[in-house]
Amino acid sequence: MDKLFLGVDFGGTKVNFTVMKGREFINLVKIRTGSISSVYDIVDKVSVGVERTGINKINAIGIGIAGMVDQIKGVGVYLTNLGKLTNVNLADTLSEKFGVPVFIDNDVDAALIAEKELGALNGIRNAVFISVGTGVGGGILIGGKIYIGKNGFAGEFGHITVRENGLKCNCGKRGCLETESSGTGIERYVRNRIKRGWKTKIDKIEAKRIAVFAKSGDVLATKAYQNAVHYLALTTGNLINIFNPEKVIFGGGVVESGLIVEAVKNLVSKYALPAFLKEVKIEKSILKGNTGAIGAALLARDRSSGKNIYIY
Repeated sequence: MDKLFLGVDFGGTKVNFTVMKGREFINLVKIRTGSISSVYDIVDKVSVGVERTGINKINAIGIGIAGMVDQIKGVGVYLTNLGKLTNVNLADTLSEKFGVPVFIDNDVDAALIAEKELGALNGIRNAVFISVGTGVGGGILIGGKIYIGKNGFAGEFGHITVRENGLKCNCGKRGCLETESSGTGIERYVRNRIKRGWKTKIDKIEAKRIAVFAKSGDVLATKAYQNAVHYLALTTGNLINIFNPEKVIFGGGVVESGLIVEAVKNLVSKYALPAFLKEVKIEKSILKGNTGAIGAALLARDRSSGKNIYIY
């Protein structure tokens, strides 16, 4: 009988669930995150999701969660979009609740796991994954394993400084990539310039709507996306120079606009060394929808079997 692994993608606004049975992903469930003020709120949400999947016996649970996590200890060190919780012993608390092993990782690493097995990184040993959504996150694949660094925090590409004395970031620094190239950064770019008197037909200041107006030729919307692309190309070029990857993969909601990947490819030669750029492919993720939850289910399967998926 196939073992069942629950995958949970725990985001700031929604929580996605899937159950892995053999090679299939079944019983997809989505719920709203709501207010999170303690680890027990997270436990309650996972309980609701488990109930709605209708699965009685789960062998292990994997959770991808936004923020800085210690994958080995199962601790949420700083959960940025979940009440800014710190040092949450998430894996042990959930394991006690459900009576099965629980494994956690950063949400972008979870997506990277899915890409590695089922997506654009299948068969690739060295790669960089850049997720552009509400924020900017990253994952690093080295020798077929996920590089997590000393404490598990590696891949915080969104907090690379791209503008000295730039805009204030949620992390407390100024000039982070996330302030310029995330969905939130794009929205702030538009909002700030409207305050300065720029004219635009944009009817709603959200990244998806701004993309629609950029495609129709609105000057401000176009400039907002050009600004985001400029800093993404700068960062991508530097990452290529550092890691010499086979592939750079872009995923996330902002990438779905269709305005990011090709534009980055056109600009990245300004920043990446020619010898490195010649060998690397820059592509969009080919996975859709429940990528984070699927990756989390794969995480549960691999780590519960004792497989070493990390390098640090």
